[in-house]
Amino acid sequence: MVIASASGALPLLFIAMVSPTFLKPGAFPLLSAIIAFTAITVLFAAKIGRLTDVQFAILGTGGMIGVAVSAYLIADPTGTRAVTSMLAVVPAIAASGSPGRVTAAVTSGSVLLATWLSVITLSESGLAVTFVAVGAAATTVLVPVVLIAALRRSLLAVNDRLSVLANTDPLTRLLNRRGMLSQVEALLDKACTSRGRVWAYVVDIDHFKAVNDSFGHAAGDQVLVTIAEALRHATDRTGSQEAIVSRIGGEEFLILTELQPRAPLEAAILERVRAECDVTVSVGSVTVDVRASLDPRLSFEAEHESPHVEHVIDTIMHAADNALYDAKSSGRDRSAHAGAVLVTWKARTAEERSEIAADLARRAMP
Repeated sequence: MVIASASGALPLLFIAMVSPTFLKPGAFPLLSAIIAFTAITVLFAAKIGRLTDVQFAILGTGGMIGVAVSAYLIADPTGTRAVTSMLAVVPAIAASGSPGRVTAAVTSGSVLLATWLSVITLSESGLAVTFVAVGAAATTVLVPVVLIAALRRSLLAVNDRLSVLANTDPLTRLLNRRGMLSQVEALLDKACTSRGRVWAYVVDIDHFKAVNDSFGHAAGDQVLVTIAEALRHATDRTGSQEAIVSRIGGEEFLILTELQPRAPLEAAILERVRAECDVTVSVGSVTVDVRASLDPRLSFEAEHESPHVEHVIDTIMHAADNALYDAKSSGRDRSAHAGAVLVTWKARTAEERSEIAADLARRAMP
């Protein structure tokens, strides 16, 4: 987009060569400088590929100044006003993807340049005409910016909503497996960096099939909702507000936390469920020691290809499920602990996670 907008100055050179009277006398040196800056902008943007906000602000400001000077060099005021409308291009581009401060800065600069051109071009036509021209020039810049910014906000809101729907269980409003995995990656990264531990709890509703068979699936759904709320209350009460609480199966839930709860979470879960629900649950827990992966054979590409976080989750779930089986075998409505399990993890930065997610999304495209 920057290359396309910067190339807009090139037609002036050809028009000036065909019709020298199109420009004011002595305009060629300034026009040559503008063309040189345009060439530099195009080459730089083509080489970089994706400009940073600072690079875009610098090149965009330079481009707007070039447009304003080009418009000033045109001898015919009608041509000047026509070229002035090109000042809306850079702010419109900024509104489509740049931060608000960058958009505001280039938009303000564009309005000032458009005002300057209108004043110097139409000052002899009287105050009223100049005032109208200034308003029209400012409107030409502001309307596309406002419309594009509003459209961008709407798209971001829709994307956020779709992300919530994709990562959340629609019944209980807890994270589903997909939503849980991305948060577990960040949790493991943090635990790996601090050489810390993660506490995992698998919660399973006792005799849930009997609830569905006796009272219907609507009653079973209501039980799932009340259990989910009880789990939220239990994590809040024990100081585990940052815990990852997810529904991973029909009547099975998984809680992961990097901070050791102030009070035993298993006991809090059992107590809350007894107080708030008409069913009981069994809890299997495990302590996870997270250590950095030191195997030099594990290249970035190799870990890129494998669903490594799912392997870790499977390891945790296997140990916690064994404890859950012990709890159910001992009479249900109780908890059992599987001890500690060691997992290795290669911590990644937020930028690396974003790059991996983007690359996997590209590979998934047909």
